[in-house]
Amino acid sequence: MPVYASFLKLTSEGNKEISKSRERFELGKKNVERHGGKILSAFYIVSRGEYLILSEFPDENSRVKSMLTTLEHGTVSYEVFKALPVEEFFNIVEK
Repeated sequence: MPVYASFLKLTSEGNKEISKSRERFELGKKNVERHGGKILSAFYIVSRGEYLILSEFPDENSRVKSMLTTLEHGTVSYEVFKALPVEEFFNIVEK
């Protein structure tokens, strides 16, 4: 399945209830799973105040639907990048 690196930053609305971060993360995880995805790993980048979420989805439409559901809450902004395993990248450039 395609892998995506997502950077999520709390909005001012999201920062109002920062103490509920764990609860919101679990809701986000369920949202990902509901759209056929899986969170592979998650990190909080202290110096940037952002989350880095590595996830996989069966296709781009599923990833977009999951992202839109998250954005509707208004508590985070989103930036997403498709990530290729390095060997897959090497295979592409070596052909």
